[in-house]
Amino acid sequence: MTDTMIVLGLMALILFGVAFRKGLHLEGIRGGYHMFLKVVPLLFLAFVLVGYLNLLLPKEILSDWLGESAGWKGLFIGPVIGALVQGGPFAFFPLFDSVFRDTVTTGTAVAMITAWGMINIGHLPYEAAFLGPRFIMLKYSLYLLFPTIAGFLANILFGP
Repeated sequence: MTDTMIVLGLMALILFGVAFRKGLHLEGIRGGYHMFLKVVPLLFLAFVLVGYLNLLLPKEILSDWLGESAGWKGLFIGPVIGALVQGGPFAFFPLFDSVFRDTVTTGTAVAMITAWGMINIGHLPYEAAFLGPRFIMLKYSLYLLFPTIAGFLANILFGP
């Protein structure tokens, strides 16, 4: 987290300097402030959700279903969970970090995150309405196997 803060801080300072030379530095700060105000409620709700999931989901069950003892099962269940979780990175990554990080294998984590990024069940009605069933069949026939394959390769390359 510290490395990320340093890199983001340096990038912000560089962009502030560029904007300052153009007289746009205050607009950038205002834009960041307004975005912060929009994101805070989402972050709050995501953290509350994570807090309740930590209380209500026993780590033993998560470990049995998604951990090392799950074996292949985790590579198939993880992508399903990843595909079903809705929300952007502000909601998904705090949830993943708090609830799943210590219980899942590397492969299951890769499969879950890959499925979250590729298969968004919330998009299905829009895809059906605008792109049609042929597109959906093609997309999901390709996307459904990839997260599990990515998780399998991660387990081979990096261990469980």
